[in-house]
Amino acid sequence: MNTTTEQTAVAEPRTRLRRFAFAAVAVPALMVGLALPANAAELTPIAEALDATLASTLSSIGAALDALGLAA
Repeated sequence: MNTTTEQTAVAEPRTRLRRFAFAAVAVPALMVGLALPANAAELTPIAEALDATLASTLSSIGAALDALGLAA
């Protein structure tokens, strides 16, 4: 039995989940960063989108952890 293969197979979904979570937060944060010279009225829709994306991502991560039987 090869333990390296088993460890890699177990770690792979977590790595994918971390990459997805990072992208879900990084892309809207980059949009906000590029829009810094803008005023508050222009940033509000971006901030709302970031908030919704982050809430959705955290909800999905919590559901995945619950499905795996881990504490969220």
